Amino acid sequence: MVRFELKAECTFSGGLEAAKKDIEATIAQANEVVLKKGAPKDKETEAAKVVSWHAAGKMLDATIVSGRYVRAHVALFRLTKLLSEVLGRKHKIGLRVVAAKEYKISLPLVHLSEQAKRELSKIGCEIKPDPYGTILLMYDLDEAKLRSHMVDRMLKMVEEISAKAEVPAAPAEAKVVQQGARKEHHFKDDPLEVAKELGWIAQFPGRGQWIYAAPYAELLKTIEDILIEKVIIKLGFKEFMLPKLIPLEVIRKMPGYLDEMPDGMYYVCPPPREPEVFADFKRELKLTRHVPVDKLKKCLKEPSYVLAPAQCEPFYEFFASKRVRLEDLPVKAFDRSGWTYRWEGGGVEGLTRVQEFRRIELIFLGKPEDMVKIRDEVKDRSVEVVDELGLEWRVAVATPFYMREGGIEEDMTDSTKIATYDLEVLMPHNGKWLELGSFNVNKTKFVETFKIKEVKNREIWTGCCGFGSSRWTVAFLAQHGFDPSKWPKHVRDRVGSLSEPPKIAK
Repeated sequence: MVRFELKAECTFSGGLEAAKKDIEATIAQANEVVLKKGAPKDKETEAAKVVSWHAAGKMLDATIVSGRYVRAHVALFRLTKLLSEVLGRKHKIGLRVVAAKEYKISLPLVHLSEQAKRELSKIGCEIKPDPYGTILLMYDLDEAKLRSHMVDRMLKMVEEISAKAEVPAAPAEAKVVQQGARKEHHFKDDPLEVAKELGWIAQFPGRGQWIYAAPYAELLKTIEDILIEKVIIKLGFKEFMLPKLIPLEVIRKMPGYLDEMPDGMYYVCPPPREPEVFADFKRELKLTRHVPVDKLKKCLKEPSYVLAPAQCEPFYEFFASKRVRLEDLPVKAFDRSGWTYRWEGGGVEGLTRVQEFRRIELIFLGKPEDMVKIRDEVKDRSVEVVDELGLEWRVAVATPFYMREGGIEEDMTDSTKIATYDLEVLMPHNGKWLELGSFNVNKTKFVETFKIKEVKNREIWTGCCGFGSSRWTVAFLAQHGFDPSKWPKHVRDRVGSLSEPPKIAK
C-alpha cells in the first residue's frame, strides 16, 4: 500500500497556548470524520490521520499519514480549514502560513526506471532505495505547491514513465462505433502533389505552412459555410470572435497544455516600446542584409503569450472566476475568426498535419446532461454533412490528453461515459483514416481550472467540438479529385465557377 507521511508547519497570527484544548478537540474530530470523507467503507485504513502534533508560540507542527485515499496534502487543507474556523471564532487567531517541512512517500514493490529517477531529480525529489520498494522525499514545499496537486501529478508521471519503460507500446486500434457506406474512389492520387502541380497551393518558407490560392480557398470557404449552415446555426450556436494571442496566465489554466505539451505551442515575445533598443539590430541588418537573430533575442522581452493552440481558451476566460445561473444556460458559442497554431515537431505531413490551419471551434457551458446532448447532436449532424459530401467516413471513440487523468470512463454503449468522438474519413491514396472533427465532453476540467461557479453550487460542465476545415478540404479532394464536374452537385452549385490560379511562367 502506498503510504504518505507529511510533516506540516502551520503559522498563526497569535499564540496557541490558550487554544490547545480546542486544537486537540478539532484534530480528534477531523480524524474521526473529515479526514475519512471520500474513502470507500472498505478502504478507511487508507484515509488520512493526524498521528502527532505540537503547538508552541504561534506555530503548530502536525504529522499526517495516509494511503491513496484522502492523501496527506489534501487532508492538511481540510484540517487547517477546520482549525481556522474554530480558532478564529473562539480565539480571534488567524492562519497565516501553511507549509510542509518534509513529505515522504513510500512506494512498495516499485522500482523506478532510470528515466523516472532523472525526471524526479529535476524537480528536487530525493530518491531512497528501500528493501520493500522506493521512498520519495521532498522538503520545504510551500502552500502553492501543495495546493497545486504537484504530488499527484508526480506520481502519475512516475507510473507512466515506468510503465513505458517496462512494456513496449502497442499500436492503438481505433474503437469504431459508427461507419458509413464503402465507396468506390475514382481518384487515388496524392492531393498534395496534384494541388501543387495545378498551382492551387504553394509551399511557404515556414515549416508546416502553405499558401492557399483562390480555387483552394474558395472550396475551403464553401465547406466552412456548409458546416456553419447545416450544423452550427441549426443547433443554435452564436458567433464569438476570440483572440488568438493567448497570455501565459490564461494558457496555464488549460489542463494538459503547459504541463503536458509545452513543446507543442508557439511562444510570443513582445517587443519593448523603445525604438532605440533595436539600434544595433537595425544597423547590422542594413549592413549585412542578414537577420542578426542573436541581437534580436536581446531586444525582445521574455515570452508572454502563445499563439492559440486550441482556439477555445478565451471562451473559458470570459467566464473565469465568475458565477453563472443554471437557468441561464446553456451558452453555445462558435468561433471561425482565425487560424490555430500547433508545433507538430516531427509530425508535419503534407496538408494534413501542419503548423497553421483553419478550424471552426464550438464551445458550450451548462448542465452535464445538456453538454452530452449538445455534443451528440453536433456529432450526428456532422455525420449527415460528411455523408452529403459523398465521403467514406467512420466515428471512433477516443480520450483527449487533458482527460486521461480523472476523465470520463469510456463505455462504448453509453454516450454519457464517452469523453470524445472523432469523425474520420478515408484517404484513398494511402489507405489511412484522417480525423476531421472532434466532439468532446470535458466534464468539470475547465470549470475547475478557470474557477467558473454556479450561484447555487449546482454542477456545470463544458464541452467543445472542433472542425478542422483545412482537413475537410484536403479530404474532399482526396476522395473526389480536382475536377468540379465530378463533385456532388450541391457543392458545385455553391462553389460556382472556380477562379483560375495565378499563372507562373516557367
